Amino acid sequence: MTSHVTWDQCMADRGYDIFMYDHTIEKLPYENKSFHWFKQGISGINKPNENLYTLETLIKNNHHENNSGMILKMDVEGAEYDFLETVTPETLKQFDQIVFEFHRNNNPAYFARSLNFLNALNQTHQLIHIHPCGGKHININGKAFSNQLEATYVLKSKYNFSYDYDPDFPLSVDSPNSPECGDDYDPALGHWNRLVKII
Repeated sequence: MTSHVTWDQCMADRGYDIFMYDHTIEKLPYENKSFHWFKQGISGINKPNENLYTLETLIKNNHHENNSGMILKMDVEGAEYDFLETVTPETLKQFDQIVFEFHRNNNPAYFARSLNFLNALNQTHQLIHIHPCGGKHININGKAFSNQLEATYVLKSKYNFSYDYDPDFPLSVDSPNSPECGDDYDPALGHWNRLVKII
């Protein structure tokens, strides 16, 4: 989490309680009755001395063990690797929607780890949208790979999908992550891979 909680505020405005975790800050930029912030972070294993915990532990601490239909949004600057390599499918299935920011996508040292956790995530959830952020990319065999991607997934068991949706980016729903930095879509990225449409 950064100093921005606009997504959280939008979700709170829609009636959601927001359980927020960040062990790197001292407080939120502002309070809201629907915000429940904890100075804790996510990890693949519990590390109480570092205020890092598994998602299963955080869910249990919130008494959400039997909840379903939840939404998970995660931007943890690379800690998603440890988390996704250890989280169980049963835990992932508690979330109808999952939004991640994946980091280090064009770092060869992380390719194998990325494939492992994406294969695990793809067992339960379907990727429906990607958004490159930061504009940094490399080209491999004529294909562009962004160093950071925001990826939106939905629970496969809840939806039907069509696999012939192949638009040009950006879509009308896309906007730059940081307006002062301009559009995240570098023209060199060209035409991105196909998306999936919920039908």
